[in-house]
Amino acid sequence: MRQYNKLSKMMSQSKSKQDIERFLRNFYVNSAEIYKGRNVSGFIDWLPPGAMLRQKIIDSWINFFIKKIPNIFLMDGSTILPLSVFEASGHLANFTDPVIKCPKCSNTYRVDHLLKETNGKLICPRDLTDLKDQEIKQKSLMLELTVGLADEINAALRPETAQNIYINFMNFKAIGLKLPFAIAQIGRSYRNEISPRGSRLREFVQMEIEEFVLPFHLNSHPLYDNVKGIRLPIFYEEQTIKMELNEAVKKGLVPNIRLAFWIGREWQWLTNELGLPGNKIRFRIVPSEERAFYSKGTVDVEVNMEDDWVEIIGNAYRTDYDLTVHSKHSGANLSENGTIPHVIEPSFGLDRIAIAVLLLNYDPNPSDRNWPLFRIPYKIAPLEIGIASIHHSDEYINIAEKVDLILRSLDYVTFKLFERGKIDAQYAKADTLGIPLVITIDSKTLEENTVTIRNRDTKAQIRVNIGEIAQAVKNLLLGGGGYG
Repeated sequence: MRQYNKLSKMMSQSKSKQDIERFLRNFYVNSAEIYKGRNVSGFIDWLPPGAMLRQKIIDSWINFFIKKIPNIFLMDGSTILPLSVFEASGHLANFTDPVIKCPKCSNTYRVDHLLKETNGKLICPRDLTDLKDQEIKQKSLMLELTVGLADEINAALRPETAQNIYINFMNFKAIGLKLPFAIAQIGRSYRNEISPRGSRLREFVQMEIEEFVLPFHLNSHPLYDNVKGIRLPIFYEEQTIKMELNEAVKKGLVPNIRLAFWIGREWQWLTNELGLPGNKIRFRIVPSEERAFYSKGTVDVEVNMEDDWVEIIGNAYRTDYDLTVHSKHSGANLSENGTIPHVIEPSFGLDRIAIAVLLLNYDPNPSDRNWPLFRIPYKIAPLEIGIASIHHSDEYINIAEKVDLILRSLDYVTFKLFERGKIDAQYAKADTLGIPLVITIDSKTLEENTVTIRNRDTKAQIRVNIGEIAQAVKNLLLGGGGYG
């Protein structure tokens, strides 16, 4: 009986994993997957629902972190930079991972990931070969390039967006920005990961903020009072403790008020705007032995996805390291009246945040229906309105097409469900994609020029005249979909 229960549990877990993988394929897939065995891992393509979700997250981020906070501005920099930039930043010398190769199966593993997978044993997980006598090498994560007619490598794809910001510091001052100010950038970065899997990618989008401050700015922020009382799940010394943000600063867990402000703001954004459950989030105080050498304090925001804690935001007090090294290597004066500004950095991983939104709002077995439900907050739903029909004759489809055109003309992102079989199948597809409202063309549409509007979360429906659809949809989406 015990073996049967164990097998049953394994089968259930396998089915659950397959359900999740099937759900995620609505939003993203491995790049070039039709070339099986010839594609390269660590690259993904976001399909239309996924691309729209990411755009909604970007729009929300810009509104929450840029438009509503003083002295922060967007820039957009090149993804290719000369090697001299990365020599100065330390990436050429230090941006490496320890790797080890199995002599039997020839698989290469990142050592820290291998030890985690094998519970601290230096063995090959594929064939159990003992690897303790194998050489551990440092593998560069840089993707280097030859640009132009040069015979040697002279550039690299950026591993982070931050360097574009540092090397333009004097240009920001030249257009009139005054300290303290922050520069944000949204863009692609590249890292030659040893063993990409899950949310660890070789190409990914970062949303980074680099705030330039002088030392006397570190322990003040004009909006700090709005966040200092927030109770956060702080993880340190292998335990999670609920603590007010201001207390974390006083205890030295967070190095200064400037960094603390961004941390409080991140909690508000993740829970209020993206709908992530607070019990799935923690703020990990990174121990000094794990921090980058230039950081005087690092706090990672992690979410629990599929029983694993995954970093989605990294916060670091980078001191004056970045502008100091670029001043030294470039010869440019990157100071403010002789003082090198310090940098506060919140760095957001868009792809991981999007995957967290997908997984943490997905319910594979809701109690009130026989199909999965994606309970994404209405304001970031990638597809806003579904168009369904109980019949597939031209008479019904023509009306459905007209309704679709009306809604598209009003800037709603619609999705045609009426080509997908019976009405329950159409509703199931809408719920799986997280579509908040579904407008259905039925027999009364032909008789009364009315349609029904279905609420995703409650399944409740109201009937409205086609001429009143625009106002009805606006009220329902702004009100969260409730029918009073």
